Amino acid sequence: MDTHRLKYFLRIAEERSITRAAALLGIAQPALSRQLQLLEDDLGVTLFTRTRRGVELTEAGERLRASTAGPLRQLELAVQYAGTPLARLDRTLRLGLPETTVDLLAAPLLTSLTTVFPEATFSVTVGSTDQLVEAMLKAAVDVALINPVPDERVFYRELLAEQLFLIGGPETSLESTRAVAFADVVALPLVVPRSSSGVGVALQNAALRAKVTFSHRTTTDSVAVMKNVIEAGIAFGILPRSACSREIDDGRLRFAPIADTARSQRIGVAATEQLDLPREVSVKIGDTIREEVTVLIKSGAWSADLIAASAWNPMRG
Repeated sequence: MDTHRLKYFLRIAEERSITRAAALLGIAQPALSRQLQLLEDDLGVTLFTRTRRGVELTEAGERLRASTAGPLRQLELAVQYAGTPLARLDRTLRLGLPETTVDLLAAPLLTSLTTVFPEATFSVTVGSTDQLVEAMLKAAVDVALINPVPDERVFYRELLAEQLFLIGGPETSLESTRAVAFADVVALPLVVPRSSSGVGVALQNAALRAKVTFSHRTTTDSVAVMKNVIEAGIAFGILPRSACSREIDDGRLRFAPIADTARSQRIGVAATEQLDLPREVSVKIGDTIREEVTVLIKSGAWSADLIAASAWNPMRG
């Protein structure tokens, strides 16, 4: 099967529009439609249904997307970087990830990085923004995803913003279609992250602006502990949906939007001036993180808004 047709199919699936996909691919729309028809003829299935806004994947199309997107991307990366200095890098690359991103991002990110850096080994540290910043300053982590911090020693490039939701146990009455007023949220028994940045501070600041009292029953530096406490019915939590998508899908947790004003957290790529990686390596790690996050957001797996890319150069030399 022609891999170009698979590439075309995946771009149409991402854009949900043959017209937009054709423009981005730089080919005429009739030619792209013809390639799609040939792919459907080869497979003997219909991959898309037409809608007023564009196209939607059929069940067969969704199965094809899920089974081919990752392998095709890895093949393209392997061909692109074979024989480059990046492919010959032989050292440990130390990454830092917030616990809220691990379920969605860890596996696809490591898969892509091992393709770009086939001779490298990888060490992944999971923690809060405070913990990851400290690890970077101690040279225990090279590049990390963190919340914004007012620290001039940290080079930071914004990546995404994701909405925060009220999370409750399976016995609660929370509904994804019914928002809860912020004043009612802060009146609940809450378990919150123990950190000087991120969700906990955002909630405290929001409470000050709304002139409501914010209190909590439990603090912890572990998202796993938060989810266990919430599932047990001891407290509610405020987290991005990405942090508990598995538990929500399994019916172990429920969620609801928070009304009044948007509640969100921002995440970006960060490093420090102590970073001893070659410039092209650090830039490629940051670019690969953005590429994988973009794929997850466009596929709908990560409910977040991608922030426009800005220059990020943590190297002085």
